[in-house]
Amino acid sequence: MSADGSQDRSPARGSELLRAVAVIDALRAPEGDAWSALQTHHSLARYLLEETHEVLEAIEERTDGSDPSAAAHLPDELGDLLFQILFHARLGQEEDPAWDVDDVARAFVRKMERRNPHVFGADREDSLDDRGDVEQIVAQWHAVKARERAEQDGSAGSGESGESDGSDVDGALPSAWFDGIPHALPALQAAAKSVHRSRSDARLDELTAAAESAASAPDAEEWGADIALRLLSVVREAEARDVDPESALRTLLTRTRGLSR
Repeated sequence: MSADGSQDRSPARGSELLRAVAVIDALRAPEGDAWSALQTHHSLARYLLEETHEVLEAIEERTDGSDPSAAAHLPDELGDLLFQILFHARLGQEEDPAWDVDDVARAFVRKMERRNPHVFGADREDSLDDRGDVEQIVAQWHAVKARERAEQDGSAGSGESGESDGSDVDGALPSAWFDGIPHALPALQAAAKSVHRSRSDARLDELTAAAESAASAPDAEEWGADIALRLLSVVREAEARDVDPESALRTLLTRTRGLSR
């Protein structure tokens, strides 16, 4: 019902997503698009990376504020990224066992509900001491992820109690500080994740000491260990201020490039 009492006939939010799924089905159908029929997860991978970077560029354009039309770019670029996600989900229907876009959405919903008990949990009113404390929320998120990893390790036959943080060897760093961080992730972002995890465990000094030990290797000069340590120091400072160092540097480069036009 609209504000004036008349019946609101606007489509339900999310209805266009169903249309997008239908578009992908039509492209992939036997009588559909020949190019789409040839694609695989592997062949589409480069486009997923490409579209992700174009989304990032659209975000930087909005941050820069120099292009008044930039506001329209982000929905368009996100649409291109959505195309990639839906296409991969459509390919999943042809696998054995098959999976589809509903499995993707289901995995997302379950993960969000599981990792945000203060919003979706049965005892959500008591899950946090202070619902406005972001640090508590982040700590809760990591605690749930740690339980998930422990359960996965247990189902793999590890036989452990599920309380281990991955420090199986005396003096070794917890594997949880590095687990799940993609190898292809830019180094500044990967470092920020590990710094955040170690700081959350109140063990940042151990990560720093391990980095300094690694930087004392005989070939340290060959790979610029001293530069790497200084970069890690910047990452620690950025993480302490809740600043993503990768995004900060990207924004700086975008604005610097703008001054050359």
